[in-house]
Amino acid sequence: MAIYSSAVFPPSQLWDYAVKLYNNPEVSAACLRLQDRRGLDVNMLLFSVWVAASGRGRLTDAEMIAGIEAGARWQADVVAPLRHVRRYLKGDIAPADNRLAAELGRGISDSELFAEHMELQFLNEILTRPATGSFGAAERGEAAADNLAAYLGHVTRDISRDDLSDLLQIWQQAFPGADPRLTGLFGPSLQ
Repeated sequence: MAIYSSAVFPPSQLWDYAVKLYNNPEVSAACLRLQDRRGLDVNMLLFSVWVAASGRGRLTDAEMIAGIEAGARWQADVVAPLRHVRRYLKGDIAPADNRLAAELGRGISDSELFAEHMELQFLNEILTRPATGSFGAAERGEAAADNLAAYLGHVTRDISRDDLSDLLQIWQQAFPGADPRLTGLFGPSLQ
């Protein structure tokens, strides 16, 4: 029972990219660990990588702050409550009928995904500059690592080895064959 149709959204390269990257089991697992361990916004992680991968380079400080602030409000007021209800419905919720709870859970899951899609839509609208196509693969990878480092720098003071490992997992799937030692984010921890 699909409640929503993604057809109501305008075409979005960011959405297409995020879905493709997140559908990689290693990426989704790493994103969810970062979300659960650090409270990071998965959409901001994917957005930070996509900006560079799409040839737009590094996020400006103003773009990063706008994305973090808009995403944080949306996550707190819309996505997190939906996620909480979805997770709650997965357990035993007696005296409610578990079959009905599972059906409600599917609807909540559809709503959560729709809300995530909405967030990616407004994150995409933060950028007003087009992709230039002038960045090589190494430059795009370095810019993505810088964007991830800038995002983490805005939301936490302490980046653990586990955080770096999860970020590296996402980065390597986004830039297969690229050398993480050449980036400012991963280089020092890999040498």
